Amino acid sequence: MLPDPSIPTHVAAFLAEHVDSVVQLEALLLLHGEPDRAWSATEAGKELRVDPAWVSGQMEYLGSRGLVARVEGPEPRYRFAAQNPDLSRAVADLAKIYSQRRVTVISLIYSRPVDPVRHLADAFRFRKPTQEHPPHG
Repeated sequence: MLPDPSIPTHVAAFLAEHVDSVVQLEALLLLHGEPDRAWSATEAGKELRVDPAWVSGQMEYLGSRGLVARVEGPEPRYRFAAQNPDLSRAVADLAKIYSQRRVTVISLIYSRPVDPVRHLADAFRFRKPTQEHPPHG
């Protein structure tokens, strides 16, 4: 797919390197939108309407990418904390573009080839046990 001229190169590069899904992007933008607030996975999950366990895993991933800081406490909390000014600027620009050109950004995210190893690992990461398949241990 040809690059969209409405998406700056640094934003497209940021998406390609750091964002795997629209829900992951929305989780990042949720934290970015309130940079002084530390969100629990439960709070963010409720806001995003997704499983808090998924949110927790995504926040840890985004933390490993230099975008989110973990705040220790009785329940871990997460806040936006870009590791450097370039990341901060890319997220700020992405937030603005996403609010104006949501479909373009979503198309860009899903036009990339999927990393099959990561996709497979994510598919099994938060599976809840069933009666047929109880947890091992």
